[in-house]
Amino acid sequence: MVKQNNIAIIGTGFSAATLKYFLKSEADFFEKSRGIGGRSSTRKVEGIGSFDHGLQYISTNHEEFSTFLGSNENSIWDGKFIINFNKNKSLDSKKRIIHSEGNNKLIKKIFEKSNIFFQKELREIKRNKDTWNLIFKDDTEANYKTVLITVPFQQALNLTKSFTSDFYSKFNFQMDPNLTVMVAFNKSLGLDYASYTYKDDPELGFAANENTKKPYLLNNKLELWTIQSSVKFAKKYIQNYRENKNLLTEQIVKAFLKSVKINYETNTIIHQDIHGWLYAYGKQLSAPNSFWNEDLKLGICGDYFSGFKAEHAFLSAKHLCLQVQKTLL
Repeated sequence: MVKQNNIAIIGTGFSAATLKYFLKSEADFFEKSRGIGGRSSTRKVEGIGSFDHGLQYISTNHEEFSTFLGSNENSIWDGKFIINFNKNKSLDSKKRIIHSEGNNKLIKKIFEKSNIFFQKELREIKRNKDTWNLIFKDDTEANYKTVLITVPFQQALNLTKSFTSDFYSKFNFQMDPNLTVMVAFNKSLGLDYASYTYKDDPELGFAANENTKKPYLLNNKLELWTIQSSVKFAKKYIQNYRENKNLLTEQIVKAFLKSVKINYETNTIIHQDIHGWLYAYGKQLSAPNSFWNEDLKLGICGDYFSGFKAEHAFLSAKHLCLQVQKTLL
């Protein structure tokens, strides 16, 4: 059965949440996974606890973005944060915003009462006179007058290149991958820091002690860490990481423990898993904040238009939303 409506929004990450926040029109959301959040993602493991295996925290001085987040419902990540670990090991005192129930909830409330279709990955879009025909991987279809796309750069280009190749060719949009390991130990590692940031490390990019974020959601007998790889390491292994999950997981955990001078012991590890983000980080570019074709009623936004942070996703989507409203009003 073909569904027809006015506005379709592809994705349910920060950009899509911003469109929901600012749009004055009703819209349908299509999400390829089973839950909202995009890279603001939390992995729950029964009997273990939960890992923020995507977005780790938000740091911002942008007042409107802080209002969007709803400061009364979020938390400040307390602890000592060490940066440039391989060199000068300096401490960072900036405020880190998280959600104590998992960072996917940073935007979850915005989607309350939204019309969301889960496990609906968009395969193709076609233009039929004055409407868009959306074709999903499960072979269902839907027709909409306006389509707003919030997926990563390469996916957006693949879907829309018949209509946007000239635009995208003007800018050097890029997104780098990340491999993220989630590991639970049956004892405390005895480390003083809530997170470690690594610079120019061949294997490591970032490590976070989940017990310092959301202690009430964890098995208090365990210590949970989320460890992100370096971009260099992820680029090397991202395409085939599923076939080498155990080996790569062990390599990243060993590298982390070695960096903090702790012996690697398999009998202390209760749980470990790895997740690959093919499009994790954008580049800082001098580019428009979004794409909007008024005649086609096709819009695209995302953090990669101007950076790689959640705040960039917010600003890009707000920019697009203002243009859409001028057309639709």
